[in-house]
Amino acid sequence: MSLSVPLDFTKSILGQMNLARFCRRGFFQNVMVVMTSTGLAQLFTICFSPVISRLYDPGDFAVYGTFLSVTGVLSAVVTLQYSEALMLPGKHEEAAALFWAAGLSAVTMTLLLSIPWFLFPSWWLTLFKIPQLNGWLWLVPLAALVTGFNQTLTAWCARHKAFRRAATAQVARSLTANSAQTVGGAGGIGAGGLIGGGLLGDLLANLGLFFWIARTDGPALHAGAHRQQIVAAAHAHRDFALYSTPQNLLNAISQGAPVVLLIYYFGAAVGGTYAFAIRVLELPINFVLTSVRQVLFQKLSEVHNSGGDLAALFAKGTGMLLAMALGPTALGLVFAPRLFALVFGSEWSVAGEYARWLLIWFLGMFCNLPAGLLARILRLQRNLLFFDIALLILRMAVLIGGGTFLSPMRTIALFSLVGATFNALLILYVWRVLKSRTRSAAPTP
Repeated sequence: MSLSVPLDFTKSILGQMNLARFCRRGFFQNVMVVMTSTGLAQLFTICFSPVISRLYDPGDFAVYGTFLSVTGVLSAVVTLQYSEALMLPGKHEEAAALFWAAGLSAVTMTLLLSIPWFLFPSWWLTLFKIPQLNGWLWLVPLAALVTGFNQTLTAWCARHKAFRRAATAQVARSLTANSAQTVGGAGGIGAGGLIGGGLLGDLLANLGLFFWIARTDGPALHAGAHRQQIVAAAHAHRDFALYSTPQNLLNAISQGAPVVLLIYYFGAAVGGTYAFAIRVLELPINFVLTSVRQVLFQKLSEVHNSGGDLAALFAKGTGMLLAMALGPTALGLVFAPRLFALVFGSEWSVAGEYARWLLIWFLGMFCNLPAGLLARILRLQRNLLFFDIALLILRMAVLIGGGTFLSPMRTIALFSLVGATFNALLILYVWRVLKSRTRSAAPTP
């Protein structure tokens, strides 16, 4: 990649970092609609976090973090990424067929993935080195299925610009999950309270979205529920199943591996502390990205289908996210350890030290949202697959090498730096593709 690519992109996004520009556009207004409801959901989590952090210990969060990591890996493949593809068709009939393709894929894949969980439970317990997972492993396939349904339902809402409805379901999810986790912690259930509470909240959010969609879009979905339509739509978007699914799987493994490997090399206390730091950092990250992702994916798909200027929208979106993230990231780098100790208790100050390094990775992950979405819209899944293979290999090398030769802090620092570097490379790669396509599409004089 030539030096002119990052320089060109830097000039473009610097011109887009004035947030006031976005206030005059419908895009920003849609984001604010979702963000308001999402903010309420995150507010519940923030208010409950100081209580939950005192009801559970790092060992409990190690079990919960492992459960979420494994669930995240399985949920990355259950819909075969047809939930992402349903945003792209220009016709609603084809999108409805993809809706059913995603749902049927989720059920089928969950049944297939359930076999090893029920046949070899002792092997999984030995692999994760957490005997406390015994009794909860059977919930992993169910949690993956629920997540797959949520991805499909949320994508349908985003396609129809029903952002408020999807966000409202997440408010109910947050309130239910945090309340149940608090009750479970007060009752001394341990990690089961975290697992059960989170799953209960997810189920409630899905039910709310399902009944709303059935009531408002039932006829449209029924029109697409024919076998020939479903097969045709799935075949037309098979690159999502062939490339996006393994790419998403590799990304989920590379993000979930730290908890498992940190526990393996350094013990449950280190893995649980890392999992708690991730949980806290994801609150503000998800607050923004959950809102922006739904609106931006719909907007980018719309602009792409109409032949609009994707490069300009990409630069604006990336510049907006960078402008939003720089200030909080700088504050976190300085004050994270003291804030963790003050809010969650002195025993969590080490989590704040971890958070300092993780913020570097999270900054890149925060800003690469438009790049990741455009890579799917432009059907760059094959190249993304190779990208994530390289990322996974390097991350695993860092975790295994760090676990063997380094301290937990240095291992986490290297892991974060690798993630930040690859996020930057992805952004520059997508920018280069966009500029190349813009030049090739320009009329010759």
